[in-house]
Amino acid sequence: MIRITAKVDGFRRAGVAHPATPTDYPDDTFTEAQLAALQDEPMLVVEVIADEKAGETGSAAKSARAGARRQQGGA
Repeated sequence: MIRITAKVDGFRRAGVAHPATPTDYPDDTFTEAQLAALQDEPMLVVEVIADEKAGETGSAAKSARAGARRQQGGA
């Protein structure tokens, strides 16, 4: 699940007007490129919340992705 909160209500990115309240989207809502753009957007707070059966929390999954990006030379 992907939870997105806009810092300004109605901020648009990836073809969606994001509300200032946390909004949950299914994992397959955005392409990988869109998700990367959403995560890099300073006006949005994006949390990727892993399924409980996967054993990771959203922050753990986000940290793992951030570490992987750093290893690949990304931000």
